[in-house]
Amino acid sequence: MRSMSRRLIAIVAVAVLLVGGGMIDRRHDHSRRVVSAAAAEPAVAGLMPTAAPPEALNSSWYCPAATAAPNGSADGLLVAFNTTDRPLTAQIAVVPSPGDTKTVTKPVGPHSTTNVWLHDVVNAPNAAAVVDFDGGGAVVDLFVIGPSGWDASPCASTASQHWYFATGSTDRDTTLSISLLNPFPEDAIVDLSFATDQGPSQPNEFQGVIVPGRGLTIVNVGDHVRRRVDVATTVTARAGRIVAGKIQTLPQPNPANIVALGAPSAGGPWMFPDGYIDAGIVEQYHLYNPNDREAKVEMSFVLDQGSAEPFELTVPPQGTLTLAANDQPRIPKGMAHSATVTSTNGVGVVAEMILSAAKPAPRLGVGDVIGARRSARRWAFAAGATNPATDEWVVLMNPGSRPATVSFVAAAEGQQIPIEGLQAMVVPPHGRIATHLGDHIGRDPLPLVVESSEPVAAERDLYHVGGPGVSFAMGVPLA
Repeated sequence: MRSMSRRLIAIVAVAVLLVGGGMIDRRHDHSRRVVSAAAAEPAVAGLMPTAAPPEALNSSWYCPAATAAPNGSADGLLVAFNTTDRPLTAQIAVVPSPGDTKTVTKPVGPHSTTNVWLHDVVNAPNAAAVVDFDGGGAVVDLFVIGPSGWDASPCASTASQHWYFATGSTDRDTTLSISLLNPFPEDAIVDLSFATDQGPSQPNEFQGVIVPGRGLTIVNVGDHVRRRVDVATTVTARAGRIVAGKIQTLPQPNPANIVALGAPSAGGPWMFPDGYIDAGIVEQYHLYNPNDREAKVEMSFVLDQGSAEPFELTVPPQGTLTLAANDQPRIPKGMAHSATVTSTNGVGVVAEMILSAAKPAPRLGVGDVIGARRSARRWAFAAGATNPATDEWVVLMNPGSRPATVSFVAAAEGQQIPIEGLQAMVVPPHGRIATHLGDHIGRDPLPLVVESSEPVAAERDLYHVGGPGVSFAMGVPLA
């Protein structure tokens, strides 16, 4: 590993996460694998990344957005987490753009993680990965790191004809690219459309984009949607199915690298377990309505103390709306909260939260997260760490009417380790709890499973200690 990579791992990957990746078995019928992996939960698997049940014969993960050149702008690291009692084998196909796909095979032991840097497999400006496992119960995260910072996101567990991003920016000195990964043998044909403060936009250059079979196509949004502070994106495959992710790079004075998987559908509810505003901390909720009818939306907040009246909002057709929490007197500064976005007239939206932290805030950086579309009794986090360079928090939100009893279990060298002080905790009905893992365990890496007696939503927050770096991500529901 090159010295730069070692430094980054020591400071961030060690501190932050090891992210998971994907591979394709080019010698077999990949579409049959996807069907078998999702068979147990066909409806929920299309809402957000969801692990296949342990008894599945195989499962696949798709990681669409990273760079694969040493010291690149967003170098990609895959973190594969086996949550089961039996060993798994991962075939990892790294798909460069441009270049030829290369495949490596890695064992992933029981209750263990395996990590792969994309640039150790290929050397290319951009790359994606497809990870095929010979069983279920595995989770893959993608971690990216570069000069502007780092971020992590679960990979996708299914391909789709549609992908949505509620926000992005092509403002001065920013870059916004959409990565289109086609894991199937046949070519896909893709159209991209955008919503900005200037109204809807469908640049001709972004219509009929060819994504080669088992290939990767990168779209630089700023090439044709220029100097827009807020850009929502719809990706539609008129032929085939794909996986879409975004890489957003933000400049000084608050630099950031953001990697995010798109949402495969509009709808609701969207749950955000963790939120906070204070001096230097700006929290914005971006709502995107990709439909032809206006969406009536209720946005409710649960405060750690007291209560807040919900917001009744209207999102125009093919348009966006931003709620800045800092501007709302009913959301107190210095008090943690959760948020839920729900459509009240049946017109689905996409909801994304951006939190920007600058001095005098104790944290520095920009985090971007799409809300959770479902609750679950078990959640997995492949990437994470608690050490002098990284703070890790896990925040749980209980949307139900009964208390939830939750416990945290770490995975290490094939063992399951109940974390002391994080057993049989109670999340009250319509309430939340935030856990600072560094107060209970010091471990790098730190793959986790959260188990609950009632369905909850789970979010992982990572902070770089002593420098800029913020990452927010929802967990992956386990069967």
